[in-house]
Amino acid sequence: MTTKVLLIGATGRTGQACADLLLKQPEFEVTALVRRHGYALPGAKVVEADLTGDFSHAFQGITHVIYAAGSAESEGAAEEEQIDRDAVARAAEHALAYNVQKLVVISSLTAYWPERSGDALRHYSQMKREGDERVIASDIDYVILRPGPLSDSPGVGKIALTEEPLNAAPPVSRQDVAWAAIEAIKLGISRKVIGFVGGGVPIEQALRA
Repeated sequence: MTTKVLLIGATGRTGQACADLLLKQPEFEVTALVRRHGYALPGAKVVEADLTGDFSHAFQGITHVIYAAGSAESEGAAEEEQIDRDAVARAAEHALAYNVQKLVVISSLTAYWPERSGDALRHYSQMKREGDERVIASDIDYVILRPGPLSDSPGVGKIALTEEPLNAAPPVSRQDVAWAAIEAIKLGISRKVIGFVGGGVPIEQALRA
């Protein structure tokens, strides 16, 4: 049976990692939600929409959603509120309205303890936390992934679970974050918040813990 995945934030680095892995697996049919006009993703359907507006039409016929969008470091507090909090909450609402089976949100490890984040990350972390809380409070079946520091290194298929935003936390590859999101769908993980960093535990084993 085909799993129809809506990938929100497909043009970001983590979103691109998700797209690459999804498109290599024939059981997935991918729709990429982007705001960049003219963006093409071979093998996927592309839907253009702005997350600050109405993007509900992208959910038609979708079974699973991966929310990989995030505000850029240079975009400021308003963008963090719109993308990291408000848009993910609306994604949960749209998912419910269109009978989506599961919403996987790629959040941040710092969402566990926004008050312990440095000044540059505190507002971002708080918006991530509030967005996560709105998803949890909704009736959608969810998995919220909270990875630690991200790297562009090749994935190793292993992570380490944690809820502590450690200053020297081992970075986790974006490929491994993408793999965790996809495995959460394949394994049927339900209503869990999962924090992790780079580590030595196979992703499937870690998600089931």
